[in-house]
Amino acid sequence: MTWFLSAGNRHLAPVQLFCLPYAGGGASVFRRWQDGLDPDIEVLPVQLPGRENRISENPVFRVADVAYAIADRIRGPYAIYGHSMGGRVGFEAIRELRRAGRPLPLRLYVGGARAPHITGSSHFDGLSRLDDDELLRRLEAGGGLPAGLLDYPELVDLLLPLLRADFGRVDDYRYIPEEPLPMPIVAFSGRSDTAVSQESCAGWREHSAAGFTLREIDGGHFFLNERLPDLLAAIRADLATARTDAAPHHG
Repeated sequence: MTWFLSAGNRHLAPVQLFCLPYAGGGASVFRRWQDGLDPDIEVLPVQLPGRENRISENPVFRVADVAYAIADRIRGPYAIYGHSMGGRVGFEAIRELRRAGRPLPLRLYVGGARAPHITGSSHFDGLSRLDDDELLRRLEAGGGLPAGLLDYPELVDLLLPLLRADFGRVDDYRYIPEEPLPMPIVAFSGRSDTAVSQESCAGWREHSAAGFTLREIDGGHFFLNERLPDLLAAIRADLATARTDAAPHHG
């Protein structure tokens, strides 16, 4: 199984950034990230099953499988970025790694993602229970589909099982309380995001025992496409701080 698409040849970079896509998205969502970050960061987009080069696989996946795929690629300090659904997948993957006693990231970055304990406040709730036409209509209205996608019915047919599986995951998610995470969480919120409110993003504060930052980015729910340089600049600066803080100090 191919869990990662390398976004560039940075195998000796001292820090790794694992990236998890939004519902219906694949690893190609992050194809421009490597060029926008420092050479000392290796971007590793996670390719979840059922999309792009894994389109023939069942799109239903277990978070534990994602967690251990990441664990097998860790070489040293790393961070995780998850957008929308990917934020919760990243959060649950870290909790799985903690339970297994595996190395944990310096940071969890979440973009356009509701805090895990917050329910029923998103335009994208309940989509898996709708018929195909209504699902697509609601997604498009909420800015949850790439522009022009509905003009390609054969592509839509290919994507529908994946969208149903991903939104089924969103609808069926149940938060189970555990200790807050031992690393800082940085949440990014789109100023004009109509799908996930800033308040829902701010709720991530409760899930870190090591500090929380909420950063506003211009743009809607998909600010990672609309305002990528702004997002990457913020991640780049924060990761530099995280690595400095984590470096051993010699007295």
